[in-house]
Amino acid sequence: MDKTERVLVLFWRLYNGARISKPTFCLEMGIDARTFDRYIGVVRNFLAEIYAGQEIVFDRMDHTYLMTGATRRVLTEVEYTAIATILKGSGALGEDEMGGLLRSLGDVAGYKGRPTGEDLLGGSPGTGRMAHKRPMLKMQWDLSQCIGQGVAIRLHLIEDDGREACIAVLPKEVYYGDGELRLKATCLGTGRDVGYRVEKIRSFEILRGSAGEGYRDRP
Repeated sequence: MDKTERVLVLFWRLYNGARISKPTFCLEMGIDARTFDRYIGVVRNFLAEIYAGQEIVFDRMDHTYLMTGATRRVLTEVEYTAIATILKGSGALGEDEMGGLLRSLGDVAGYKGRPTGEDLLGGSPGTGRMAHKRPMLKMQWDLSQCIGQGVAIRLHLIEDDGREACIAVLPKEVYYGDGELRLKATCLGTGRDVGYRVEKIRSFEILRGSAGEGYRDRP
């Protein structure tokens, strides 16, 4: 790692709210105290030149350097716990999807290598509800792409009695309602807006002649 990379590491850690111990950083980077002081000077000068309103200060209580006004993490641990609780209670996603999403949110909140949403809240994803086995996130993403492009699609639905139905619609919105993900779409046959349960959509295809015909069907 060269000088530029070490300065960037120092800046990025400070910017993200970390407290930097000079001896620890020097040992990690293989530099001496004088070099560290120069790196701190570089970061201070940079902040001054861009009028960031932030500065590097030394805390004499714990002998660390920190950046005042440093950007907080995207999610606080309190916010993460609240979101994880809502997601688990909804049962709107499959167990694997729910677990993966909780782990990703945990990384954003700074829980990497620490207790996950499951550890904090107890139980498994979807506790209290039957979590779906089908890949809801993938279907929700694909439908959102069609909505953004304004294309008409043909839904292949699984009815409650197990039969399959094919319906041509113009998708308008994917939303969460009545404890599950739902698709609001205009039925091309009747012109009425109808709500469809996303878990019941086996697949879909873009109708020929639609504005977004080039979009690949990803059932």
